[in-house]
Amino acid sequence: MRNNVAERTIPLRIILGWPSARDYLKGQSFLTSLLGGLIFVLVFHWAYSDIPGDFYQVRDDGVITMSHARNLVDYGFIGVNPSGGRVEGYSAPTQLFLYAAAYAATGIGYTAYSEAQTVAATFLLGALLPLFFRERKLLALGLAGGVAVFLIYMRPFLLWHGSGMENAVTHILVLATLLILFSSIRRRRLNYWFILPIFLASISRIEGIYYIGPLLVGFGGFWFVAFKDLRGVRFSLIVLGLHVLFQLWRYLYFGDLLPNTAYAQAISVADNLRLSFSLDWGDLRERIFLENEILDLHGGKVLLPVLVALLMLSRRRETVLLVLLMGISLLVAAFSESIFGPARIDRVRTTTHLGIVSGLGIAFLFYFLMLHRRTYWVALVAVGALVFGTHTIDPYPAGWGTMKEEELMKEDFGFIRRSGIDNLFRPTLANPDLGSISWSKRFNIIDLGKLGSPLMAKLSPPFRGDWLFDYAAPDIISLHNAWSCLYDTEIFSDPRFTERYTEVEARVSSWTKQHCHANPESLTGTWVRTAVLDSSQSFERRLIDRMKRDLSIREVREELEKCQSRTAELSGCIYVARTAWRFLPEFRNLGRTDELEEIFTVSRTAPFDLFLITGYRDGQAHQAAARFIRDHHK
Repeated sequence: MRNNVAERTIPLRIILGWPSARDYLKGQSFLTSLLGGLIFVLVFHWAYSDIPGDFYQVRDDGVITMSHARNLVDYGFIGVNPSGGRVEGYSAPTQLFLYAAAYAATGIGYTAYSEAQTVAATFLLGALLPLFFRERKLLALGLAGGVAVFLIYMRPFLLWHGSGMENAVTHILVLATLLILFSSIRRRRLNYWFILPIFLASISRIEGIYYIGPLLVGFGGFWFVAFKDLRGVRFSLIVLGLHVLFQLWRYLYFGDLLPNTAYAQAISVADNLRLSFSLDWGDLRERIFLENEILDLHGGKVLLPVLVALLMLSRRRETVLLVLLMGISLLVAAFSESIFGPARIDRVRTTTHLGIVSGLGIAFLFYFLMLHRRTYWVALVAVGALVFGTHTIDPYPAGWGTMKEEELMKEDFGFIRRSGIDNLFRPTLANPDLGSISWSKRFNIIDLGKLGSPLMAKLSPPFRGDWLFDYAAPDIISLHNAWSCLYDTEIFSDPRFTERYTEVEARVSSWTKQHCHANPESLTGTWVRTAVLDSSQSFERRLIDRMKRDLSIREVREELEKCQSRTAELSGCIYVARTAWRFLPEFRNLGRTDELEEIFTVSRTAPFDLFLITGYRDGQAHQAAARFIRDHHK
């Protein structure tokens, strides 16, 4: 009864957080956390100083997330293009919102933010770890140092933690979740402010609830068994309810529960589950291999005996709960690839948080052994054997990087100066590298990597070719290496490419000669659409130049009327909507988009035209455009 009354009658603790901020700042816990954070930063800095920056810094997928966030701040919607539309081409909602807030407040670029995120996340890991061991503050610092050393030899953890991607955020939030649930059982008290970091952990990746949901279920069940009341269940249900509301928001905003990344990478949970239960022995062997790799590289095989030893050393409620939570984390991480398929870029990237769980388990084993002085040397030998028995690998290039901002500014998109479109307003660029190029907001992007373009991800050949050449009609096409191989047939072999594009720079690279088995002569390079060259007298180029001089709704209306009376070709007047789309941010600033929408309701290609004009505020507009293209290009 006393605890229940305390929950209802101490509003100051609820407002300031629990334990209270005042007590925390006055006590030694704050100093311990500060020193733990500094220890982590120093150990990780030493580890990173010995690894080439090109191996891990500023990875492209992290910059893609930050590009979406910049779009939200600068243009008012989540996407990659100034002109729209909405697209969920990222997998890290929490990082998106964090960067959006930082960018809105400071204008920070992605390079500086990536570095700051790594330092801040590293410090917070070290600051949180000692809070598990409040009773022995000096020992807590030693354990924090030991975990830091353990983690730098978990190479995937180390590399992806410093990559600028969402891994560092996930690492903090998973550790914070374990600390909150552990401390709640230890103090038999719940603070509902701490629902927020657990909720953020559940959206640190799109599929984050797969890792956090089972922890909440385990916590709620354990609380009920331990204390015979439903407060823990209620706490867990509130977090899960917030997650459901977030998914509802995603559906209303983007028009789909599946992110565009799932379509782009052909990820199907249902197909993976069917395959898991199909008893295909070849597939089963591959899955076992992947699960073994996850456990090997994240310390999971070390964690298994540690959990058994912890149950033998301590039967305190909070210890038993922590063993349960760490066991759940190990299981869901091991089976993640059976659910979602092999992770893109690096097969163990999405489970790196298991490394911090393994490190925490070892720290607790050391903690309980050290409490018994006669087992001091046993503790050293046991933990040393565990750490040095862990499977480690040399540092390796983690995914692919992107240009840093200073390099981007120095390069200044020189291919535009060489392509004869110096004066073209807001060019549309089709290329497969979405990161730094889309973050610059110099272009509207058609993502040949599919993440940032829903029609690219959801249309299949030959519809995708019709959309690309007849509707989207990018001003510039740029391809290299593997992408040249992939699109050799779909782009280069299409007669519309030869008819409508001229070479800026093109060559057969040594990479394509070695790896493009279908056509070793696949071209790498840049091409520009002749209709938009500065020297062109096409209807489209003349309209763009007139609009650049005078942003006029009347020009758009009259051009559409003239074009539709001049040509009967279905897609012959698409250029009018494309031109309006180029200038859409400017029309939005003038509050004239409703007038544009009215103009294109009478277009022969209205579903596609309206997708261009309304896509920034209608997440489902691309679906009508896709249906239109499929229906009219059979």
